[in-house]
Amino acid sequence: MKKLLLLTIAFLSYYQAESQILTGTLVDSGRKLLTTGDKFTLSNTIEGTVVVELAVNREGIVTGTKIIGEQSTIKSTPSRMKAENAAKKLTFTAGTRYAPFEHVRVKYTYSKAAN
Repeated sequence: MKKLLLLTIAFLSYYQAESQILTGTLVDSGRKLLTTGDKFTLSNTIEGTVVVELAVNREGIVTGTKIIGEQSTIKSTPSRMKAENAAKKLTFTAGTRYAPFEHVRVKYTYSKAAN
């Protein structure tokens, strides 16, 4: 019973931490997000989302980013750049068994700042 409870807690915490990582070859290969404290939520004067596609090398470092306009609801260039800059700071599992470059899409959610 204790094992089941621990397994459930571990799954739920993993699910919430990875909830903004959408899809990509990086996810398919089983790589994990190592950056801690990133909640994928940014404050702004408007609400919406920005989806960023990342290129990640074998060392787990983001080497390139691209905004996916058709999946993003925010059109403001400064807001898009803020999400893109936050995505560039992410790190993932490293390893030589992974492809030289893998891609993943992440979603940043903007919410109105509390006054």
